[in-house]
Amino acid sequence: MGDPFFDLGNLSINNGLSEGSQEALLHLTFGEVTDAHRARLRLMRIMSDFREAMWGVIQQALSTLDIDYVAYADKHFDRLSRSMADRRFERWLDHATEAI
Repeated sequence: MGDPFFDLGNLSINNGLSEGSQEALLHLTFGEVTDAHRARLRLMRIMSDFREAMWGVIQQALSTLDIDYVAYADKHFDRLSRSMADRRFERWLDHATEAI
């Protein structure tokens, strides 16, 4: 019921899909792949990491489990920071607004 690109981004970032595998995933999902598809996938990979990082932050305050939620959050914040530092980030933002 949500944005299909979030599900694809979540799947691809958490399974370490290469750019080639991401392209194949988009092709299998949509057939013809556009720059807008690629951009939305890349941005939703970032948002998936943001969600996971924030979940780790919240769990630091709420959870009674013996899990290192600081490390969990840091892992996802680090990965999303690296993704946002990609030289193509601004282009992804531009392409994401294009019609699919």
